[in-house]
Amino acid sequence: MLLLLALPLAVTFYLSVRSCALQMEVVTVTESSPFGTKEVVTQRAVMGPDGRALRVCRFVGLEYFRKVLGLDVGDGDQAASSAPPDASGAGAAPAADSPQRATEFMGALRFTLLYTFATTPFVLLLGFALALGVNQVGQRWRPIYISASLLPFIITPVVGALAIKWLFRDNGLVPYFLSQFGISLFWMAQAWSARLLIILYGIWHVVPFAFIVFYAGLQSVPQDSLEAARIDGANAWQRLRYVTLPHLAPLFVFVTLIHLMDAYRVFEPVMVLTQGAFTTSVQYLTYYILLQENNPYKASAAAVLTTAGIAVLLIPLLVRTWKEQRRGG
Repeated sequence: MLLLLALPLAVTFYLSVRSCALQMEVVTVTESSPFGTKEVVTQRAVMGPDGRALRVCRFVGLEYFRKVLGLDVGDGDQAASSAPPDASGAGAAPAADSPQRATEFMGALRFTLLYTFATTPFVLLLGFALALGVNQVGQRWRPIYISASLLPFIITPVVGALAIKWLFRDNGLVPYFLSQFGISLFWMAQAWSARLLIILYGIWHVVPFAFIVFYAGLQSVPQDSLEAARIDGANAWQRLRYVTLPHLAPLFVFVTLIHLMDAYRVFEPVMVLTQGAFTTSVQYLTYYILLQENNPYKASAAAVLTTAGIAVLLIPLLVRTWKEQRRGG
């Protein structure tokens, strides 16, 4: 836990409050050409005794956090402006003005929260319904249903998102069938449909995880309690409500915790389906800052804000779990 969680978080926070840039010097160089020689004044990095470029680092505090939130734009982006061009040959993107940055972050936050709270109830309900259905299947066919139900979760997120994209692209299978009924819809060209696809992908990909957790929990429901309720005249709904659901309540909290953490870090479907067009997420915004602005320090601040957002979402469930554990102890 210390090596894989605490240490990376500490390093990320350390980077988010620092800014490093190459130490530059003004030099005069002589350029030769077929038309003669000339002296040109230019800048170059100062080289150390070991032959490596020297870097100047300084403590910037919460400056990068304010920039990510769109509250401040100033000299703190000098690391990005002085950084070398990326592999495509383009220099670091210029820093956006404060209102635009604030709009970008709030837009990313709004869709991230929409994705999180839109997918969570469907993941819980569909996962539980699927677990109940498979639990009623005969023992002979049950392994086949379990294997088929787990396929979306086994597929890697990028491959799953690509499959959804190929199905719904302009010349894909779904638009073709809809066109047979006179429905023409360009899923990738509109904001609402692109967001809907990302949400549908999230539900499709995570429901198998909830299913396998709830299915395992159903195997541990006390049969004597169910039989006693049946003898007392309880119908199927009453047995489910007063016996099965209270027994599975900790699993509902567990699945919710795991999904909230994963949903708030949604990245693959945004990257594959829209490439940031029409919609974005806080995790994609971190990737954009790192790639386009070529500023790992500012990206670290965005990553810390993402972690803080996850913590805020989890606090109510963690407090509830802590209280239940204290009562149980």
